[in-house]
Amino acid sequence: MEKLKYSLLLVCSLSLVGCFESSTHEDTISRQIDNPTDKEIKISIDGNELVIPAKSSVNHTFEYGKHQLTYNGQSLNFIVKPTKSYNDGFINPTQSNYYMYEAYYSTKGQTRKNEMIKNVKTFQVTINGEPWDIELPVKIINDVFIERYYGKYGVAWSYGINDKLPEQISFEKSTSSAPIRYKLFREADFIEYLAKTDEELKTLQFPNQPKKYADLTKHIVPNINIADIKCDEGREFVKQHLADWNNLFTLKGEEFTKLHNQIISTDTYKKRNNSDNKCTEENDPNHTYRLAIREVDLAFRDVEQVNLFINE
Repeated sequence: MEKLKYSLLLVCSLSLVGCFESSTHEDTISRQIDNPTDKEIKISIDGNELVIPAKSSVNHTFEYGKHQLTYNGQSLNFIVKPTKSYNDGFINPTQSNYYMYEAYYSTKGQTRKNEMIKNVKTFQVTINGEPWDIELPVKIINDVFIERYYGKYGVAWSYGINDKLPEQISFEKSTSSAPIRYKLFREADFIEYLAKTDEELKTLQFPNQPKKYADLTKHIVPNINIADIKCDEGREFVKQHLADWNNLFTLKGEEFTKLHNQIISTDTYKKRNNSDNKCTEENDPNHTYRLAIREVDLAFRDVEQVNLFINE
């Protein structure tokens, strides 16, 4: 296998812009559903068919609550919810590859070559049908729900799939090192971008091996045996807390928003801490209350700041 090393180091000085691909209202959210493929696709949202032409997208408004997406004989259930801080993103039903590219800017000879090299990854690809290794400062993403929350991918993109990556940006003169910006590309756009420096890269093909819908990670309310919690106050809090989470996923719109806000409210947090204070070494020596609460936290911690996540 031959090896091709490729990386881009850009130059700087203009203004930074961004673009949201979704909007939110009190009890709904509008999301872009993207089809980057060269063929028309048909999907179903809650039993209603949507046709998305090749290399285009449509916007769809979702009530907060549970929904179902069906594409190409596969279905998944998902939850649409508010977040404490606004988040955006889009839906990728075809599980196509998108590319989170790190653009390195420099000025007056300033560079971040060492950091760029550190973040470069090696990908096995084909060019003109031949196998190659290519090195790029990029992360490949093919999730069904692609969210612009830094906790999901380690960074939040500066420029979305419909934005251009500027050749120049502006930044504070006091900045000690050259800045990085993150651009999310559709695959065809990314290959076109790379091919600007080498025509042969127009034939570049990356692997795409996403999981089946049925095998994707699901976030569900944990099945906790309430009777195992030895502390009375803790047992009652966990019982109600689990009931609220289970009830939440049966609701839509305003009712969903109201209960969701209650679950994450300061009042609920105070009740939780009050129960923790009453579950002592004497009445709960094995910390059964804390272990139960931790299990609930772990079930939903990584989706706190996203608007869409997969449910059972």
